[in-house]
Amino acid sequence: MADKFLMTTLVSCLAINGSLSLPLATLILGRDVSLAIAAIYFRYASLPAPKTFARYWDFSLPSAEVHPTTISKLNTFLQLGLIGTTMSVALLHDPSAVSSSAGGLLLSLQDMLGGPEGVERMKDVVSGVVAATTTYSGLSYVWTKSAVKILGDDEVLKKKQGFRGRMIIAGTFGSIVVLAAALWYRELQKKEIDDEKREV
Repeated sequence: MADKFLMTTLVSCLAINGSLSLPLATLILGRDVSLAIAAIYFRYASLPAPKTFARYWDFSLPSAEVHPTTISKLNTFLQLGLIGTTMSVALLHDPSAVSSSAGGLLLSLQDMLGGPEGVERMKDVVSGVVAATTTYSGLSYVWTKSAVKILGDDEVLKKKQGFRGRMIIAGTFGSIVVLAAALWYRELQKKEIDDEKREV
């Protein structure tokens, strides 16, 4: 849970200041929101009767176990790598960072990557990889039946609840993917218009 709070805070801050693209931030945050909505459903659906507000929040009554998928763990690692890369790129534009004792290291790293254009290309590649793994990771919860194990004895009910929970993820995260794609397309069109204005 702590990694979710950290990721939400960092992604939100970097998107607000423009260091991280809005479509990618939407995808990253939307995946976590989608999984949270599904978790609320799984908890409620699998909680033994009587279903009360107090019992819902009583975690001494386990009703489901969540097992993160392998791609989800890799995705978290890559997202943290992207955050670190994005924050490091911002240092290259900060005169006080470049003139500090580590400034020479920053500039030599920038030169190794092919200058400012190379740094931006690297950031774009890492962003693309994170977008792909975030999408795959979110959708993997739809087809990986073992990701959430509902506790109890009624196998038919467990199967039905598991299917519904996976469909909640499919619907919510599918909507997020479509929204992120629309935002990406809008940004692409805006960039093309800006490029045309510069050429004129």
